[in-house]
Amino acid sequence: MVFAFWRRALEMIMTTDDLRRCGAVPDRAANSPSSPENLLAAAEAGEGAPGDTAPRSWLRSLDWGVMLALAATYISFGSGPAGARAALASLPPLALVAVRGLLAGAILLAWAIKSGAQPPSRQQWLPSVAIGILILALGAGSATAGQRSIPSGVAGVLSAMLPLIAACLGYALFRESVPRRAVLGLVVGFAGLGLLLRPGSNLDSFGVALVVAGQVSWAFGAVLAPRFRLPDDPRVAAGVELLGGAAVLLIAAVILRDFEGLELGAVSMQSWLGLGWLTLSAVVGFTAYGFLAKTVSPSVATTFSYVNPTVAVALGWLLFGEPVSTRMLLATAVIVAGVCLIVSTRTQAPSRVRHPLTSGHGHVYVVSGRAPRPSVQPAAAPASVLAGGDDRSRRLGNG
Repeated sequence: MVFAFWRRALEMIMTTDDLRRCGAVPDRAANSPSSPENLLAAAEAGEGAPGDTAPRSWLRSLDWGVMLALAATYISFGSGPAGARAALASLPPLALVAVRGLLAGAILLAWAIKSGAQPPSRQQWLPSVAIGILILALGAGSATAGQRSIPSGVAGVLSAMLPLIAACLGYALFRESVPRRAVLGLVVGFAGLGLLLRPGSNLDSFGVALVVAGQVSWAFGAVLAPRFRLPDDPRVAAGVELLGGAAVLLIAAVILRDFEGLELGAVSMQSWLGLGWLTLSAVVGFTAYGFLAKTVSPSVATTFSYVNPTVAVALGWLLFGEPVSTRMLLATAVIVAGVCLIVSTRTQAPSRVRHPLTSGHGHVYVVSGRAPRPSVQPAAAPASVLAGGDDRSRRLGNG
């Protein structure tokens, strides 16, 4: 019964090809007793025809590459608030985000080019830096500054509002139509936000405002990104965005005297570990998402959208002893339900290739109506894979 429940849940957000790729739905041709592969395997094992034996364990048929990539996105992106809290113990917020962006961006860009990816052209640098300013400098910078006065679990739950904000911005700025299911997701998601922030929550209003402002900036960058000419390779795109946003944030940190009074010798081991984890998780998470964007549909590649809040709340409680109330758990569940409705919305609109990684790591929301034609067609994967079959989606980031 439990297996049947989870199978049904997966079918709500995964296409048949995704289920077959992960091993949840058998490929009839591959599992036919008369298929050459099964006959050869049976002969080598000294067994009879596959049809005469018990079915293979479903564990053996799983695509472990996809499963490990999904786990990497869950851990990397879900642990971001906890890593930021650890680093903020003795590091200033703007300097922290700037250094993390420089390190992670340089690693991603150098690795991508060394492995044969096309370097960004001069025409791609300016729009990439602009997106990086919105996402990293204004988005992550504001959110990290706000996290100094609110629990990391609450920051993680607030970050799950990104697809909801992006859907609203897409409609307000570009009149992108929103399917009814996504509208329901918006209502449910904002109801959960109201439950989390209602009077009596004892949360610092200024810290919450900074985190929400960061999410708005991040969503704005993610909505604009598909309309710009950005690099095709996800590592190159993320690397350039991180480097551009980090450079601007570094200048802002100097102007605002964020480095004033900072002594490297006085930085605690907890902060160094937090910075190291944030950098490592950026490289691993962005790489894993880039693999998923080319392998499975967007609705599967971005399931971390509604796993992240749970991971953030759990790590905040486990590592820092942050209180977890019944109301907070209920609000988290309601927000996650709203996000799930949005990212799993399907439409019959013609599929179009979207940039595989528009904003660092990609939330997805699906809209109907006419979309701007991408200026670059990624050659790494067919359109049906990147766009998730009949779905047309925009990938959004949060990290």
